[in-house]
Amino acid sequence: MPFHDVATNMHLLLLFFSIFSATFLPLILSRSFSIGGSSSEQSSEEDNGQTYKSWDNAGDGNIWAVLVAGSSGWFNYRHQADICHAYHTLLAHGVAKERIITMMFDDIANNKHNPYPGKLFNEPGGKDVYEGVKIDYSGTEVNPENFEAVLLGDEQRSEGKPVLKSTEKDKVFVYFSDHGAVGVIGFPAADLTVKQLTQTLKEMHAKKMYGELTFYLEACESGSMFDHTLAQSLKIYAVTAANGDESSWGCFCDTKFLPGNCLGDLFSVNWMQDSDQENLRTETLRKQFGIVREETNKSHVMHYGDLQIQDEHVSEFMGKEQAQKPNERPPSPHKFPMFPSRDIPMFMMARRQNESEQIQHNLRVAWKKRSFLEQTIKQIVHQLVHDINNRRQILTTYPQQIRDLDCHDEVVHTFSNFCFKFSENPYALKYVYVLANLCERPELDAERIKMALIEQCAEVELSGVI
Repeated sequence: MPFHDVATNMHLLLLFFSIFSATFLPLILSRSFSIGGSSSEQSSEEDNGQTYKSWDNAGDGNIWAVLVAGSSGWFNYRHQADICHAYHTLLAHGVAKERIITMMFDDIANNKHNPYPGKLFNEPGGKDVYEGVKIDYSGTEVNPENFEAVLLGDEQRSEGKPVLKSTEKDKVFVYFSDHGAVGVIGFPAADLTVKQLTQTLKEMHAKKMYGELTFYLEACESGSMFDHTLAQSLKIYAVTAANGDESSWGCFCDTKFLPGNCLGDLFSVNWMQDSDQENLRTETLRKQFGIVREETNKSHVMHYGDLQIQDEHVSEFMGKEQAQKPNERPPSPHKFPMFPSRDIPMFMMARRQNESEQIQHNLRVAWKKRSFLEQTIKQIVHQLVHDINNRRQILTTYPQQIRDLDCHDEVVHTFSNFCFKFSENPYALKYVYVLANLCERPELDAERIKMALIEQCAEVELSGVI
């Protein structure tokens, strides 16, 4: 349930995790992936040896890539490790470094908590993925405005920093790894809504910035960024780590190699391990999707948009050269601890609560902050909705789709600006679905919801809700 009484007993947290693993994991492993009547049409067909005609039959197009880690902070180690790994994967397959644009805060490799100064790893005992990475945007430059400028090829907005210079002859690959919510993906100090992303992608298409585009998105509720909003006519194929109402998962967590953190994200590690080992000139996006979907057994990997693109070879978007295969098969994420992305800091503290009284104190404070945030959400709903059944529906169910993009955009930004800034309170992202539900109520409009948010949050001065 989205709302619950907060347990201060630390042993209950560990008990919950044990029950979750024993009870729900078998259900997850045996679940069905078929989604009826949705724009996220699922397909499980194998390639069956069929050769698909490449879109770029003239062979004169280039591959461009945009790689983004949208977070900062030590507990988000995995996002920057993901992006660095992706950079090397593309280079190994022949994508020119001048056509790869990277955005990452760059506060992890030389972080004081890093036991391997100047290095990042995406798997235990793996290679240093930080070495040799060209970082085009770092620190405060990693923001929605620059991301949009990069995609739109707007050098004026980017103040001369690299942007896409692709044309309708080219293929574009976008990979984004970060926190997310229903209709939101995060940046270190701001957020990008589904309305903003949809507008940007439509403008890219209108400006003929690509012939076809593939977008891989690692984030919680990431399916909500494309479901029912990504038109097939845009010639974009999107793959997400999760559907629109579930968490993505961190992997290689709390290993001896890096205790107290996660080296990667399950969906991301799976697609990159596949790309590192397979012949991308013969493997199709359809086949990679099927492999990654099966291996990512903690969430439902989804795909959206122009599904005809999935019958092209992965090499069309990730490089056409045959990379040298690793000498040894990479470690399986399933042999190491994995946690829901949004709860990684709490699980890490809970596993070490007996090491010191300070950790126990920090965990108690974190639970209290979560409880305060949840109570604030309930108060907002109670002010706006008087029927008890409608309240329950708003607080306990996810919207089937985001219909009012304008209301969602305005309300989400108002909540972050006046209540709980998402970049400082990442746990607040969990309850964006409540805001989306409010926007779906026929008796409410954006202005009324925004006024209630401002009123209820007038005296809220809280950060660090993790």
